[in-house]
Amino acid sequence: MQRKLLSPVCLLSIALVGAGTTLHSASAVAEQRPFMAMVAGNAHLTPTPDPAVLLNHETGDGQATHLGHFQWEDDEVATFGPGGVGVVASFTMTAASGDELYGEFTSSGSFDEDGNLVIEGNYRFVGGTGLFDGATGSGTIDAIAFLSPGLPFVGEFQGVIDY
Repeated sequence: MQRKLLSPVCLLSIALVGAGTTLHSASAVAEQRPFMAMVAGNAHLTPTPDPAVLLNHETGDGQATHLGHFQWEDDEVATFGPGGVGVVASFTMTAASGDELYGEFTSSGSFDEDGNLVIEGNYRFVGGTGLFDGATGSGTIDAIAFLSPGLPFVGEFQGVIDY
C-alpha cells in the first residue's frame, strides 16, 4: 500500500522539480544586458507635400554588442521647425548571421555652428528574428548628420537589451 502512495508522490515531486527547472531556464534565457552600437551611413531624403516634413530612408553599417558587424536601415519622418528638427523612426539592424533586431526611436536635433545637425533621442527595441526574437530594451541615441554630399551621418546607441 505504501508503495502505491509513494509513486504518485514521487511523480508529483519530479513534475514540480521539472517545472521549476523549466521556468528557471526560460527566465535565464532572457536577461538585461548592456548594449552599445556605433553606426555610420547616408541619408536618402524624399520631400512631402509639406515643405517642413521630409521622409528619410537611411542605410549604413556599424558594430554593436550582441550583433557584431551589422547593416543599418531606418525609415524616418523628420519635421523641421524654428528650433531644429524632430524625428520619429523605425529601424532594423541585421547581423552577419541574418538575425534582425527591430527598434524605434524619437529624437530632436539642432544645427551647430558648422551647420551640422546634432541629434539626441531615445530608442527602444521592439523585437527581431532568430536570436533577437522578442527582444526588448531601451536607451539613448546621439548622432551627427553632416550637410555635405551624400548626407553622411554617424550615431551611437547606449542602453540595454533583453533577449
